[in-house]
Amino acid sequence: MADDVKPTDATTLLTKIAKKAGRGVEDVRSILARHGVAYKPSIAVPKHLCITSLAFTGKKKGETAPGPVNFTWGDLSPGLRAIISDRNFRGKTTLLGLMRWGLTGRRGKRIPTEFAETFHTLTMAFTLDGQVYEVEVIDAIDPVGTLWRVDGGSRLALDTFSSAEGFEAVMSGFFMGQLGLQMLVTHADLGDKGVDQPHDWVWLSGALEIEPDPDNLFGSYQALGSRMMQMYLGVPWTNAVNDVQAAKTRIDIEARQAVSELERTRERRKSRIEEIDAEIAGLRRKLRGLPSAEGQRGDLAEANRRFAEAQGRLRSAVRSMAVASEDREAAKLAYDAARRDLREFKEGRAAKTVFRSLDPVCCPRCDEVFDEERKQANNQDHTCVVCGTLEQPEGNPARQEAGLKDAVADAEARLTSQERRKAALAKAMDGARAEMRETEATARDLEAALAEPSSAYPLELELARLEARKEELGVDDAKPSESGDDHQVLRIAERVTQAAFKPLQDELLGEVSGLIEEYAVRFGVVSLEEAKLLGNTNLNMRKNGGIAWFGTQTPGEKARLKIAATIAIIKVAERRGLGRHPGVLLIDSPGSNEMVDRDYSNLIAGLAEVAREIPHLQVFVTAAASETILGHVARERLLYAEGDRYLW
Repeated sequence: MADDVKPTDATTLLTKIAKKAGRGVEDVRSILARHGVAYKPSIAVPKHLCITSLAFTGKKKGETAPGPVNFTWGDLSPGLRAIISDRNFRGKTTLLGLMRWGLTGRRGKRIPTEFAETFHTLTMAFTLDGQVYEVEVIDAIDPVGTLWRVDGGSRLALDTFSSAEGFEAVMSGFFMGQLGLQMLVTHADLGDKGVDQPHDWVWLSGALEIEPDPDNLFGSYQALGSRMMQMYLGVPWTNAVNDVQAAKTRIDIEARQAVSELERTRERRKSRIEEIDAEIAGLRRKLRGLPSAEGQRGDLAEANRRFAEAQGRLRSAVRSMAVASEDREAAKLAYDAARRDLREFKEGRAAKTVFRSLDPVCCPRCDEVFDEERKQANNQDHTCVVCGTLEQPEGNPARQEAGLKDAVADAEARLTSQERRKAALAKAMDGARAEMRETEATARDLEAALAEPSSAYPLELELARLEARKEELGVDDAKPSESGDDHQVLRIAERVTQAAFKPLQDELLGEVSGLIEEYAVRFGVVSLEEAKLLGNTNLNMRKNGGIAWFGTQTPGEKARLKIAATIAIIKVAERRGLGRHPGVLLIDSPGSNEMVDRDYSNLIAGLAEVAREIPHLQVFVTAAASETILGHVARERLLYAEGDRYLW
């Protein structure tokens, strides 16, 4: 390590943070501790991992090579090993998945879901700095098993598990402790609450894998790639910076959520006030609809007054009805007499007409015969031929009849008028009686209501309660919790800590960048002229005289660049005695991404050379069988499914 790049101790860092924040050291320490930030020295002690054997049993189902499975691959050691087959889909990638499952306790995407019940047991042995350990899964479906420490012929159970989650927890706890790794924590905003999301060995073990078409230069996740790279490089205080950044995010999210919750509370308060306003309006309408005692007493007096008036009208109508009845009877008599006179006149006229039309020839009593001379004489004298009575002249019968008809009409009109008078008086009497009954009932109801307690009282109490509640809700003095001072201290802590390790990080990244360039060229990226690894894990390159970035490369170039970067980090960390990468690489099908034969040959040859240069490095690569593989990897270091055979 260069003399001008020295680690800074925790006390010095805390003193600088306190000075910039204008606070005491203990105050800063307390704030950091409150947010889960601990400035503890983290000394990397590199340990070398080596998978020494893999065995599993099971039963294949379906039409493709069904039957029992009993696979064993032992005597594995550091260096380059290849898992190859003459045909595709022979189980190469699944073997890498089973190795990763044994290391992490989690089934990954390299073990297809259709194989969920294929494997019954799994046993994988490995060493860490020569100490032998063994993962034994006696039920791979649940799974159930034990992590053993092996000393000679004896085994010591370090931990057991009986579920998928338990398997993950056992392997994570083991490797995090053995490799000196710290859980990386992020704080995520899940809408209504913030949640700490821990990233342990399952996530950190992504640094052991190389995909055919990688998205990230180092590890499997871009979000925390820089922190993981710093951890594996052994950059000091990266754990503290990770905690600080998580705490800052947590405070930011909690502040946003506090503001959101405050707004939701205000909206709920506003909505409740509107509901109360509606309830108050309804109560007031009900109260307006209820009669007051004073109004009821006035209504009672009015009902009594109307009863007395109706009673007076009834008495007056009764008196008038007696007179009207007499007048009607007189009019009826007059009408009947007029009709009788007219009838008698008409009947007399009719009789005279009949008798005058008669021409008697003899006396009806004595049968005396009337001669013609007598008849003529009587006609001239206007005397009756029978009785000799002198006939009186009739005057004007038509005028007489018209006068009699007029008399009948006048009498009828007087009778009709008197009958209408009686009907009006009867109606007035009925109206007066009805009003008397109505006003009497109203008076009784009012007297009963006045005797009862007021129904408005409970409504008035509820109205007062609601108005008090509305006034209480109208007071809005809520404010988001203040965390500005803590946030300021965390921001300063992040800057001071990053500045403290930046010189060493820059120096380490410089060494890594040089090795990336060297390895990438050896792996076939011959157009690479310069490579510069940045602290955010972006790779800035110059190729063919122009600027290029990792994400813009072809799948084959990205795979080779990622292999180069990962091995460079392992090499620099090992050289410095700082790193935590255990030195195992699982490289899946690098030749599947349209890599030309020459580049593929360079990659395999380069891997073989690098594996010899770094004695503890163990590399497993899957590939289709080819002259390239067979020419660079010794036969005893191959797991080869020839022809139509399957690897397991």
